[in-house]
Amino acid sequence: MHKYKGIIFDLDGTLVNSLEDLIDSVNAILKYNRLPTHSYEEGKKLIGRGLRNLVRDAVPEKYRENDPFVDELTEMLKAEYAANYRNKTKPYPGITKLLDYLKAHDIPFSVCTNKPDAAAKSLIHGLFKDYDFVDVIGFTRDELRKPNPLTTLKLAEKMGVKPQECLFVGDSTVDYETALRAGMLPVLCTWGFESFEVLTRLDDAIWLHNPMRIVEALRYGKEMYSLFNETPDPNPNAPKKKH
Repeated sequence: MHKYKGIIFDLDGTLVNSLEDLIDSVNAILKYNRLPTHSYEEGKKLIGRGLRNLVRDAVPEKYRENDPFVDELTEMLKAEYAANYRNKTKPYPGITKLLDYLKAHDIPFSVCTNKPDAAAKSLIHGLFKDYDFVDVIGFTRDELRKPNPLTTLKLAEKMGVKPQECLFVGDSTVDYETALRAGMLPVLCTWGFESFEVLTRLDDAIWLHNPMRIVEALRYGKEMYSLFNETPDPNPNAPKKKH
C-alpha cells in the first residue's frame, strides 16, 4: 500500500547525470569568447535554473548585468548543447530499477525540468524508452520555469493524482521550493548537483542517497524516518543529522 500515488521527477541531477555535457557546452562558448572556463565541480553550482541563468552565472561578474551579451551567449549555448547533450549523459545507478518498480505497481510518473523542452523529451525518449512517462515538460517560457508550480500542478492533474498525494523528487533548492509551492512532498537526492550540506538543512523534506529508498517515501512519507529510526542512506562521509 502506498501513501503517495505518483511521482514528478526533476531531470538533471535526479534521473540523469548531465553535468559533463552541460559544462562541456558552457566551456566551449566561454572559450570561444576568450572567457575563463569552469571545472565540473565548479559547474555543479551553476546548474538547475535554466540555460540563461547558467550562462549568467558562468561568465565573469562584470558581464552578468550585460543582458545583450548574456542573451547572445545563451543562444550560442542552446546551439552548442543541442549538438552535444547526449555525448556523456546517462541515468544514475539505480534509476531504472526504481522505474521498474513504479511500472510494476502502476504508479504514474512524469518529469518537470528547467532543461529546454526538446532536449528533455529527447533524453527521456532515448535513455528511458522502455518506460511510459505520463508526460515530460521542460523549459518553454521564463514565467513557467521552476520554482513556479503551474507546470508541476498540470502534470499532477494529467497523472490523475492530487498534489498532496504526489512526491516531487529533485536534487536542488529550486526543486524543494517547487514542491512546497505545489503542495507536494519534497524528496531530495544527494547524488545530484546540490551539496549534501545544503539539502540536509531542509528539515521538512525527505533526503536520501539511494533511488530505491524512494519506494519507502511512497509508502510512508516522512514517517519513514521514525519507522527506520534514522535518516535514509546518509552520505557516509558527511556528518549525520537527526530528524
